[in-house]
Amino acid sequence: MKTSFVFLLVLTLALSFSSAYSQDFISCVESKSTNASSISQLIYTPGNASFLPIWQFAVQNTRFLKPSTPRPSIIVTPTDESLIQTSIHCAKKHGYEIRIRSGGHDFEGLSYTADVPFVMIDLNNMRSIDIDVANSTAWVGTGAVLGELYYSIAQKSNNTLYFPGGTWPTVGISGLIGGGGTGNLLRKYATAGDNVLDARIIDVNGNILDRKSMGEDLFWAIRGGVASSFGVVVAWKLQLVPVPEKVTVFIVNRTLEQGVTELFYKYQSLATFEDRNLYIRSQVASEFIGNTTQKTIRIIFQGIYQGTTNTLLPVLDKVFPELGVTREICQEMTSVQSTLVFFGRPSSTPLEILTNRSAIPKSNSKTKSNFVREPIPISGLREIWNKFFENDLSGGLLIIPAGGRMDDYSETATPYPHRAGTLYLLATSVNFVGQANDTTPVSLRRLAWLQSLEELLTPYVSQNPRESYVNNNDLDIGVGAANYKEASVWGERYWKRDNFKKLIRIKAKVDPENFFKFPQSIPVFKRRQTLKIIIIIENNKPAVTVHLLGAKGRESSTPLLCVLLLIASAYSRKPPAPLPLPPLKQTCL
Repeated sequence: MKTSFVFLLVLTLALSFSSAYSQDFISCVESKSTNASSISQLIYTPGNASFLPIWQFAVQNTRFLKPSTPRPSIIVTPTDESLIQTSIHCAKKHGYEIRIRSGGHDFEGLSYTADVPFVMIDLNNMRSIDIDVANSTAWVGTGAVLGELYYSIAQKSNNTLYFPGGTWPTVGISGLIGGGGTGNLLRKYATAGDNVLDARIIDVNGNILDRKSMGEDLFWAIRGGVASSFGVVVAWKLQLVPVPEKVTVFIVNRTLEQGVTELFYKYQSLATFEDRNLYIRSQVASEFIGNTTQKTIRIIFQGIYQGTTNTLLPVLDKVFPELGVTREICQEMTSVQSTLVFFGRPSSTPLEILTNRSAIPKSNSKTKSNFVREPIPISGLREIWNKFFENDLSGGLLIIPAGGRMDDYSETATPYPHRAGTLYLLATSVNFVGQANDTTPVSLRRLAWLQSLEELLTPYVSQNPRESYVNNNDLDIGVGAANYKEASVWGERYWKRDNFKKLIRIKAKVDPENFFKFPQSIPVFKRRQTLKIIIIIENNKPAVTVHLLGAKGRESSTPLLCVLLLIASAYSRKPPAPLPLPPLKQTCL
């Protein structure tokens, strides 16, 4: 009984402290606002009835909805830039970290979870879309999702313009661009980040910067280097691209019994096909044959051509006749209708569904990614199929072909480096459907299977580095960031060496204290200060002096009190400013 009482007392005190700590942040925000009453309707703490629904709404991967998932101390839902500026200031003042959520599709939940006290800035209210059809541009609020953007472009341009983004309607525009951004127009117009003209970002000091005032380095970094490592992007100016009145969509299903292995082997070279209007992605999964216990592999080829069926068929007859595409399986539709098909809806579905975030299903999965530069041989494909037969039908592959326009860009054009020579992006995943969470015995077996598949793929994917797609982020590949060697384990996989080093230099310039940080954010490396303790004994009485060895070997005597504070700061969440050199003549207090 005594133990229970003590635990309850500690818990009560902890909750009271947390509440008081949150109130300090809120008071700080209100003190800097001209309308404190309106601010109170935009900030939520766990005691508020709306807190949990707001947090849950854009958790797009339901594996993070389990009770053990760390939640924010405070949720801020700004409607304008000023509240973001104030939130950054008050978070720094009161020792909170920041997480920035747009669409909520972060594969590791990093935009809405953290193991430290944090403020989540939910940008859902900042989703304005202003389209300039005459100049083929659009200013888009960072809270907008792709479905809303595509719907607006189609309506305003009468289906003559589009944006080369992804295919899932609830993906946030900011997260997509922040990691580069692939989609059905990749071979025709390259990545989403390649089609950004300008941006507005709020930096660590609360300054609102556009492309001119932020400079080309930072503008380069936020289009593929994970923008939330550098600040809070509030809007993007996009280059819209011309699309034909009608595109052609086709879907082909094949199994092992229908020769899908040989078909897939040739398909891997789609990146080398000359016609950039042709894009075919594929999905691989295992299934039972009829009512038997025997398994097979089924591959679904989903194709889109920027043109009519009459133009498409001669192209396929020339480059990929084995696929067997006929006029009967081709459907002509608008570009916005093709988005419906690629996330599993009929093209006749009312387009308004693209603007209804609640109508779009969420995932419950774990994903890894690789890039392939040489076709996997038939023998390797059979190894992969056999690995699928070991699983319980919960795993899958998604193949995103490259080539075309992607080959025109250098690896350093933006932080996204997976350019010329890349055949395709290979994403592997398992789902946790039917499981209470991702920690049940069945779920753990699925995760182990996914890791074993990753190991099996090693000989067949890119090497030195083994490349991964940052928008399919995976904390399993590493999170260390104490020094470059440690951070390069994961950083060079996402960005390669030259780009990663450039991102680190830019980060050190725009956010030197590393305020915008999270696992696998662009790191800041601090110079280490070495202590030299000198003990001198005079008249049988020891005297202690402490020297700090600073940059370039400079040595300075430092008060012992300062050193003790320095050591203590190593165990605190918010370290003090570096101790000055040359020698201190005053206390540290």
